[in-house]
Amino acid sequence: MRKTIYKLCRAGLVWLVPAALISCQHKELCYDHSHVVEVKVNFDWSECPDAAPRTMVLQLFTPDGSHCNRYEFGSPKGGVIRVQAGSYRMLFHNGDMENVVERGTCYDDYEVTTAARALLAPIGRGGEQAPPRPGDAQEQPVRHAPDPVWCGQYGPVDWSAVPEGEELSVTLVPGRATAVYTVDFLHIENLGSTSNIGAAITGLAGSYRPCHGKMGEEAVTIPLDLTRVDDRTLSARFATFGHCPVGTEKHTLSIYTAEKWFSHFDVTDQVHGAADPDNVHVVIDGLRLPDSAGGMDTSVSDWDDSVIETDINMN
Repeated sequence: MRKTIYKLCRAGLVWLVPAALISCQHKELCYDHSHVVEVKVNFDWSECPDAAPRTMVLQLFTPDGSHCNRYEFGSPKGGVIRVQAGSYRMLFHNGDMENVVERGTCYDDYEVTTAARALLAPIGRGGEQAPPRPGDAQEQPVRHAPDPVWCGQYGPVDWSAVPEGEELSVTLVPGRATAVYTVDFLHIENLGSTSNIGAAITGLAGSYRPCHGKMGEEAVTIPLDLTRVDDRTLSARFATFGHCPVGTEKHTLSIYTAEKWFSHFDVTDQVHGAADPDNVHVVIDGLRLPDSAGGMDTSVSDWDDSVIETDINMN
C-alpha cells in the first residue's frame, strides 16, 4: 500500500513540475499590449513654489485628441494611476475650486472656465433691473472671477509595450495660469452714507486652455466684491485668466450702489501699462458718492449716473 501511494506522489510531481515551469515562462514573456499599467504621477512645483492647490486633476487623451480618463489626486504631490497600456497626451491643473469648472471633450478645446454670475451679485441683487453697462461691453457674458489656477501639458508618452510589473513614472511641471488684479478706490467721499457698493470690470478672458498655454478667445465682465478697508477706501483683489481676448482692447471699471447710482471709469491704460502683467493694480482716487440713506430704492426704475464734481486720479 505504501509503495502504491509513493508511486502516485511521484507521478503527481512529474506532472506538476512541467506545468509550473510553463506557467512561469509565460509570465516572463508577457508583452500583452491590452494590459493595465500603473504609473506614478509626480507634480514638480519648482516653477510655482508659492502655489497652494488642494487637489490636482490629470486628463488623459488618446493620440487623436479624444478624451480618455480623468484622475483627481488628493495631494498636490500626485499619486498612482492605473491606465490601459497605450499612447497618451496629458493636460493637468489644480482641482477642488469654488468657481472654476472644466469644459471641452477633446485635447484641443479642453479649457478651464467659470460659471455665470449676476452683475449685482456683490451687493446681493440678482433679479432686479439690470444696471447700465459700458457700450462696448453690452453683450459680454458676466462670469465669476476664477480661483488661482496652475496647469500645463505633457506628452505624448508611449506606455503600449510595457512588461507587466515594470515601474513607470512621469513628472509634470505646473505653471501659473492666472494673474492677480487689485482694485482700490481711494479717498472716497460720502462712503458712510451708502448702504452697499459693488463693482465690475470688462474685457477680461473667460477661460484658459492648457494645451496652448494661453487664455481663451471669449471676453467677459467680472463682478467684484469690494471690501471696506476704512471709511474712505474700498478694495478688491481677484484672479483672472488675463485681459484682451480676441476683439477686446478696452477695459471699463464700473461702480454700482444699492441706491441705483453708478459710474464708469476707463482703466485701459492702467491695465495695459502695468509693470507686471501678472500683478495689475488699478486705482481710482478721489471718488465722491451721492448723499443717500437706506437700502435699495425699489420705487425708482432708472439708474442715476448724475455727475458729481470731483477730480479723479486714475494713474
